[in-house]
Amino acid sequence: MKDALIEKINSGELEGGSQLPSERELSEAYNISRMTARNALTQLVDLGYAYRVKGKGTFARLPNFERDFVKLSGFSQMLISRGIKPSNKVVNFSIVEADKKIASLLELTIGTKIYEIVRVRYGDQIPLALEYSYLPVSLFDNLLEYDFETHSLYEVIETVYKHKLKFSKQWIRITTLYKNEANYLDVVENTPAFLLESVSYDLNERVVEATRSLNIGDRTTFYTELWPSVGV
Repeated sequence: MKDALIEKINSGELEGGSQLPSERELSEAYNISRMTARNALTQLVDLGYAYRVKGKGTFARLPNFERDFVKLSGFSQMLISRGIKPSNKVVNFSIVEADKKIASLLELTIGTKIYEIVRVRYGDQIPLALEYSYLPVSLFDNLLEYDFETHSLYEVIETVYKHKLKFSKQWIRITTLYKNEANYLDVVENTPAFLLESVSYDLNERVVEATRSLNIGDRTTFYTELWPSVGV
């Protein structure tokens, strides 16, 4: 029952803010005791999928992750700074040949060997983004030894391989999710999403990583700051 409710919340069938069935309604619908129904609703609240309003009931909730365009930091670091527990699921980690798009981002020639890391990024166990990371094999020997479900990619880049990050270029546009992308994020096909592309440079202004991140539209807010030019 809990999994069924989570699926309805993730798919949008139960929208954020909508009231969930009561304990009595759930016990009758699933032929279970009211205690079991109460425990399931409590688990939804504990996992961050729902919240309670005294005297009114339990309501669906989806986290909204604020991505900071001001500071250069990793996905997990941004979540932690906002009190959200990060986790990752690696769905692919392999060596591939750079196609035209990725070669352009990494400033390499087409066909150059690169690492591709595909991860589902979670906040409080709720899928927020599907992230594709690309790194040149020539700069990161033996990178396949690391488990990026538990290791921070930025931390490994900086502390293990000594490529201290200096700055990042970022582009953002609106898109919709293909079926396979939606499946990874537990939403329906064509769900609106932000496509964030970024290229990170080390202190020598050499490209060390490129990222394409699909962020579920209604679970993401982007934050930046604009300052007037000197003399204005």
